[in-house]
Amino acid sequence: MKQYAISFLLLFVFSSTMIAQNNHFNVHESQKYIDQFKSTNILNIYTTDSQLNVIARKSKLYLVFETFDDTAKGKNIKTVKLNKKETFVGELFHNNKLRVFMVESPTKSERKLNCYTYNVSDNSIEKATLLETIVKKKSAIFSGQNKRQTNFSISPNKEFIAIATDIEKKSSNSYNVHVYNAETLTLNYSKSYYNNTEKHYSSSDMIVDDFGVVYNVGKEYFKGKRERKNAKANYSYVICKINKDAVKMGAIILKKDEYIQNLNLSFVKNKLRLLGYYSEDKVFGIKGVSTFMVDKSSLEIITKKKQKLPATVFEDLYGYRNTKSKKNSELTSFTLDYLLEDDEGNTYLVAEEFYVTQVYVSNGMNGGMYVTTYHYDDILITKLDASGTLNWGRSIFKRDTSPSYNAFINKGKLYVLLNSGKNLTAKKDGRLKVSKGWFESSALYVFVYDKEGKVIHEKIQDNKGKTKYIPYKGSYADGKFVLYNHSNNKKQLMILECIK
Repeated sequence: MKQYAISFLLLFVFSSTMIAQNNHFNVHESQKYIDQFKSTNILNIYTTDSQLNVIARKSKLYLVFETFDDTAKGKNIKTVKLNKKETFVGELFHNNKLRVFMVESPTKSERKLNCYTYNVSDNSIEKATLLETIVKKKSAIFSGQNKRQTNFSISPNKEFIAIATDIEKKSSNSYNVHVYNAETLTLNYSKSYYNNTEKHYSSSDMIVDDFGVVYNVGKEYFKGKRERKNAKANYSYVICKINKDAVKMGAIILKKDEYIQNLNLSFVKNKLRLLGYYSEDKVFGIKGVSTFMVDKSSLEIITKKKQKLPATVFEDLYGYRNTKSKKNSELTSFTLDYLLEDDEGNTYLVAEEFYVTQVYVSNGMNGGMYVTTYHYDDILITKLDASGTLNWGRSIFKRDTSPSYNAFINKGKLYVLLNSGKNLTAKKDGRLKVSKGWFESSALYVFVYDKEGKVIHEKIQDNKGKTKYIPYKGSYADGKFVLYNHSNNKKQLMILECIK
């Protein structure tokens, strides 16, 4: 009965929409409604063959699946109560089934990988536990977790799921990979692919191909865990090729004046391509982009390219007057958020500047306190073609104190959605500042980059009252970006449908 009541509520409140249009989107909004789940973080969105949109989102106690049409009219909702401390790690949509993978932590050292399968056709949910393991107390099941979930991968044909985990051993770095059939969730094989009692290892990225073969790349440190020793990198990169019968290993040795914080894997024309930002004098700086093309069979490097950031990156950040003096410098404090690939094999790297500051504020006779501020500032964008050549680079001169943006590819164009002040500020030196003043209202904007890197920015809506939408928590697929507003009591759903 409770499930039915929730379904009826959403059907009623989604029954009317406001429709608008700008140069890039058809915009659909649901009516305002009370959302008992109080969650605005959309894990994913997909579109069925019958043009129903399927989303999953997680609240504190529930995993919520919803379906609705392109005008935000509600159709169905299904919920499942989660166990204690379950966190999202990956998802897959195939054959009208949306699978959401969650890690459960029953105790400080126990970890379970659960899969919740939502069948759109009959509005049902099934749960399966794929893996149970023991980790060091309070550790994650996957080392090096980040937005890309580097130790969880799905094959391009959506037939295989690969999961890499740490093995609990006191005196060694040990890692296993498990490969599952994505349709039946049965285990195809499990293999130990790295074991070293002397050297520290940190996984960087992992992918699985259409035949269930897994490729992993990670840092192997020469001594200890420091990034640099004796003014050079204290690590090399190790590439592992793993199948059920064998493990093959290769290496990428860096030059003395070369630091690469992370390498990301992808398949290009039956080769492995590894991409990463490189630095020449800072451990975590960005001078440009390194590209390695690697033979899938031998794991030998075929070609390597090091390409500096274009001058347009610095012009966007510092203005045309300062570009000449800045173009040979390095950017710092940037974190890669999105690695996006289009149908032609072009790759877009999108990173955001993040750092933390603390200021001591005095309260007079009562002493004082430290105020911590989180900075989510400039955005760095670089585009590389299928061969790894850096085509162009741009930046967004931005200031914010919370995660604010999202990025996706549609029809060969890069879209960056973000909130800013009601009016973007054009500075005299040619920069466009994206920020919000103390007493200024905000607006939802889109920045659209074409294949040559030319940018158009457009306001989607002014944010008034409870209508502020959060792009950071939205999700894109199949030409549509879906996001919720910031309110719990007057929740609204927005669909941005790309105009073809």
